[in-house]
Amino acid sequence: MSTCETSSQTIENSLHVPGETLHRLIHAYKRTTMNAMQAADMPMPMSHKRVLKWIIKLPGITAQQMAEKSGQDKGRITRLIKEIENEGLIERRPHPEDRRSQTLHLTPAGDTLMTEFRSVEQDVRTRMTRGLTPQQIQSFVEIANLMADNLENPNCKKTVQPDE
Repeated sequence: MSTCETSSQTIENSLHVPGETLHRLIHAYKRTTMNAMQAADMPMPMSHKRVLKWIIKLPGITAQQMAEKSGQDKGRITRLIKEIENEGLIERRPHPEDRRSQTLHLTPAGDTLMTEFRSVEQDVRTRMTRGLTPQQIQSFVEIANLMADNLENPNCKKTVQPDE
């Protein structure tokens, strides 16, 4: 029995259990990404990568804003920021409007690392979506986002619109 047959059987067994399938995908993605990062001599905890991606997405974000947007505890975010700052990948700057707050920015070393990481991440995404059409990928993204919205906003009644 090949690995693909085992995967197909696993998919058939979990077809009606989206949470289990999603859990399997998340862990496979994280494991494959971590292995690819190790192979590229870029060991970094996924939690650090997520913080760096927030800073890229929203340059000048504060720890409080990151905690709110990510749904993480502010204390955890603050600890992660301190660890990443100690690695020289980010820096804090005074907030232009709030003296009590600091904004977060990548350092040149952080920018270089994230450029390299994006290449590794693209390779993993390519591997993950092998055999899928662009429409299948788009449908998956829409459905996964709808499921996340359903869990995060139980009163929201969105639907995925069928292709016309």
